[in-house]
Amino acid sequence: MRILTVDDDPMFRELLSLTLHEMAHEDVTSASSGEQALEYIARAGRPFDCFLLDIQMPGMSGVDVCRAIRKLEIYRQTPIIMITSMSGKSFVDAAFMAGATDYLTKPLDRLEIRARLGMAVRLNAEMNRNATLAAQASANARTPAVRVDFEAPTNIPGVPNCIEYLALENYLLTLGYGRQIGLAAFAVHIENAASIFRQAEPAEFLDMLKDVASVIADELKTEQPMIAYAGEGNFVALVSRLSEHDTAELETSINVALMDFESFYAAGGLPAPVVTVGELVRSSMVALGKQVTILDKAIAVALTPQSNKSRVWRFVS
Repeated sequence: MRILTVDDDPMFRELLSLTLHEMAHEDVTSASSGEQALEYIARAGRPFDCFLLDIQMPGMSGVDVCRAIRKLEIYRQTPIIMITSMSGKSFVDAAFMAGATDYLTKPLDRLEIRARLGMAVRLNAEMNRNATLAAQASANARTPAVRVDFEAPTNIPGVPNCIEYLALENYLLTLGYGRQIGLAAFAVHIENAASIFRQAEPAEFLDMLKDVASVIADELKTEQPMIAYAGEGNFVALVSRLSEHDTAELETSINVALMDFESFYAAGGLPAPVVTVGELVRSSMVALGKQVTILDKAIAVALTPQSNKSRVWRFVS
């Protein structure tokens, strides 16, 4: 795996490189600034497979570097791990909203580094496998093939506040239970997602997901949520625990906004997406040590039939 580390502290760069080499990661490039990192990326003959970015640097911060990397098509899904001595929620939020995949806090723990890099290796293996399948599928086609797994989480770039589902899980794990108390989650289920998936081309299905994500983000623009697509037609969003919305009204607003796309879907012989909005779920003591279950619970709530929706979100513990 080819790794680029970025940190303005020369002693830390040397220590990190030594640690990575001891873990059998030999192909490591170190940059002393965000500007230098982007130069290395631009000149790279072979793409990097993982980035380790210090979040606080003079000039261009690690968050700025992360955001710049994500704008490059080739690095839309490449693992980006932020490293910092600051563990404040605002810094964590900024990193993940910029596109970070994971987060480490100084001083570094060897087991934590090994676990994060193991995740990066698995992500790269999956990306390479998907790229190979797509190349094989498009070998005899006029246009490159797009591969979509209906059950799997999918990255949807270009939508405000929308991040990868793995990053959302890692965000919760990074916060830990104590700081997770201030958050709540809810899910938006696309009721006819499976039907659209069967009828649409993969690129059309991805466009549909982007439409739904854009509408959700727009409806919640005053909330500054974190939104991710979890697969099987399910979006999940993190919002403040103090949020109050009329569930039925939010559901109606999203569906009405999606009706604006009906003519585009009809032109392709597809139905417009129809969504169900689940009630708000908050962390509870039961979730201690299982921080990501708030996301699973939110999806389960959205999939549960409700004969009478509550006027205002009620918390589900």
